[in-house]
Amino acid sequence: MSNHKRKIRRNKKKRTEKELREKLMMFDKLPEECSACQKVFDKRSKEQVLNWNVVVRKKEEIVRLYCPECWKKAIDLIKQVEENEKE
Repeated sequence: MSNHKRKIRRNKKKRTEKELREKLMMFDKLPEECSACQKVFDKRSKEQVLNWNVVVRKKEEIVRLYCPECWKKAIDLIKQVEENEKE
């Protein structure tokens, strides 16, 4: 029974490590500016790293970066569209 549990743990660890490697590879594709307004993104700025939003599309391997202002505009637009659909 313990061999089975150990095998499950090893497989889980391998999957986790693989996912981490894939995410690190996507970090190289991170744009240097906002995908909407082209505002410059400073990777060394802790404030920007914490406040900017990253959208990753795994299938197409596309990484998009959005500043807080553009992200808020997008969220507001989505809410407005949802409200219009309800009416």
